[in-house]
Amino acid sequence: MSFSAEWLRLREPIDHRSRDNALLAKVTAHLAGKDEPVIYDLGAGAGSNLRGTALSLGQRQRWVLVDYDPELLSAALEFLAAWADKSRPTAAGLEIEKSGKLIRVEVKRADLNANPAPWGGQKPDLVTSAALFDLVSEQWVARFCAALARDKLPLYTTLVHDETALWSPAHEADAKMTEAFERDFGKEKGFGPSAGNKAIGLMANKLQALGYSTELAESPWRLGAEDHDLIVQLADGWANAVRDTKAVSEEVIGKWLAARKTRGTTCIVGHKDLLAMPA
Repeated sequence: MSFSAEWLRLREPIDHRSRDNALLAKVTAHLAGKDEPVIYDLGAGAGSNLRGTALSLGQRQRWVLVDYDPELLSAALEFLAAWADKSRPTAAGLEIEKSGKLIRVEVKRADLNANPAPWGGQKPDLVTSAALFDLVSEQWVARFCAALARDKLPLYTTLVHDETALWSPAHEADAKMTEAFERDFGKEKGFGPSAGNKAIGLMANKLQALGYSTELAESPWRLGAEDHDLIVQLADGWANAVRDTKAVSEEVIGKWLAARKTRGTTCIVGHKDLLAMPA
């Protein structure tokens, strides 16, 4: 499953302000002793997770951005070059300077469904992701956790959707729309039937069973009037998902969508961050 660069651009500032800072500080402390930590970012998209994490880490870093969509990986290099204070292309991707940090970036196209451990023989210092694991299946979670534990790698993942959206003001069609949306959310997303809202808890439990210590933290989106453009895109996405289920009439969807696109609508979307450390 892939997303448009425009959707990823709109959500980036909300993603960055929503992540749990205390958990990020623990990641920073864990990597503090590494001269140039190697970080694998799974489902990296347009590179938002790097931009939201790197400035909290040490002076030198090496990131490997992994995604199946080559257009998003190209967009990631473009966005990172624009974000950087200085940048230069390299054979593997890009070298950038930002706020005193030197960051080497490599892009890697890979099918995570076929291979949930794309680092191969090179064991990174950290595996990370953002807004990925709610799209995968329970079986994929088990495969990924086993691969992570085999190589004794720490995991830091953010913004995994764990609760359905709470819209305000209330609308009479909210219950129908939510039920249909959750039904669609559990469908195939490229990794088997999606674990959806259960994914982050499943992942924490499986890693604990494999000897990891885990810590979960709340990272909800709190979308207000200033986030109107993202609310509109989110509402459109909900409406399209509900249409696919054919469980709600087009008339009801249309009325709900018009109400949700009205300025003044707010929305809270539940997410969690997870830090998992091997014994």
